[in-house]
Amino acid sequence: MISKYLKSGNPRSVRALRNIAGSFVIKGVSIVINLALLPLTINYLSPTKYGVWLTISSMLGWINFFDVGLGHGLRNKLAESIAKNETSRAKTYVSTAYFSIAALVCVLFCIFLLINQFLNWNRLLNIPIEVDENLKSLALILFSMFSIQFILQLINSILLSNQEPAKVSLNSMLSNLLVLVSVALLVRFTKQSLFHVALVFSCFPVAVLAFVNIYYFRNSFKSYAPSFRSFNFSALSDVLSLGVKFFVIQISVLIFFQTSNLLICRFFSPEYVTPYNVAFRYFGIITMVFSIITTPYWSAYTEAFVKQDYAWMRKTVKHLFYIWLVLVLASVCMLFLSGYAYDFWVGNKVKVDIRISIFMMLYTVIISFGNIYILILNGIGQIKLQMLFNVIGMLLFIPLAYYFSQILHWGIEGIILSTIICSLYGPLIAPFEVRRLLNRDRMKR
Repeated sequence: MISKYLKSGNPRSVRALRNIAGSFVIKGVSIVINLALLPLTINYLSPTKYGVWLTISSMLGWINFFDVGLGHGLRNKLAESIAKNETSRAKTYVSTAYFSIAALVCVLFCIFLLINQFLNWNRLLNIPIEVDENLKSLALILFSMFSIQFILQLINSILLSNQEPAKVSLNSMLSNLLVLVSVALLVRFTKQSLFHVALVFSCFPVAVLAFVNIYYFRNSFKSYAPSFRSFNFSALSDVLSLGVKFFVIQISVLIFFQTSNLLICRFFSPEYVTPYNVAFRYFGIITMVFSIITTPYWSAYTEAFVKQDYAWMRKTVKHLFYIWLVLVLASVCMLFLSGYAYDFWVGNKVKVDIRISIFMMLYTVIISFGNIYILILNGIGQIKLQMLFNVIGMLLFIPLAYYFSQILHWGIEGIILSTIICSLYGPLIAPFEVRRLLNRDRMKR
């Protein structure tokens, strides 16, 4: 029955359903891995050192946002080329993206080498004296690995363009599995070390992505394999015209989410980063489930828009809304069970206040609702208004976080509330944009 369901209906929907089914299996394994990895890493490092690790890795992980939107721009333009069967143009987009990212990484790495020797990481992040690791060397290793990963992860954009998000999830799952095994070996055979954790968490994703790039460009994506002869400045301009808008949105996402760890570290202490991330990952299960369901539709919306299939897009939005309602109920159940879940998951080493859980649940359901509509706008490249609101939110986030957490003394909950307020474009504005867009054919009639 399941096999029949996954083979019947609109071909676009069939592809999406197959990827959703595959992603659920893969993500299910990933959830188990991540649930096991978090307490294992905390026990190996201690809550304070784990908070330091999260803060430094999230800061240096910002490099993933500095692709000037090339990843998302490539995803949309490549999806358009695939929909139109323009193989030569698709190869040009892929080659241009790879070589442009490589050049950008070289510049960023040189800048970091210059800056890192002058940074006092302990003072910058309010890290206690007892954390006596060599943070400069640690930062250099992380940034080096993230830089390589920055280039190699473009393969994920290609897979997404080809409406194969399940394979992207598989890449991530394999990396996490290798990290889990390695951390277990660290616990068994080594003493507490941030340096060892940094090596494990940064090297294995690079190794997996390197293998994946070689495999796909020798097989199914052979016709798209990067070639310097296919590099084209006009194609770069084409990708960047859309990509720069995505880049601005990425920067705002960086401010909203990645900066939260830094703000908690500065306003309170590294120890408080851990309960925030425990709650974030716990309710992140809802975000992950909804992301599994929605991700295949980004490039599917691109194809549908190119072919002006507005009826299919309207039907899909309605189905996603009903799924969101189910996930809201699941979030409420998770809230009531959160105390038991935290105790079972991380034990008594980390205490998560119920107020943090309430605000994190609200954040999850509100943002997920907005993502139903943002997904369409991203897929068709109509993101100008989204970019404008995100810039406003980006400028307001840190002042609001300071006001709520320090002036009103709302603690970590104030930082989460600031994130919600600065992300209201999705749930409040995007639905009206999408409704106007998808009623074009009806208005013509």
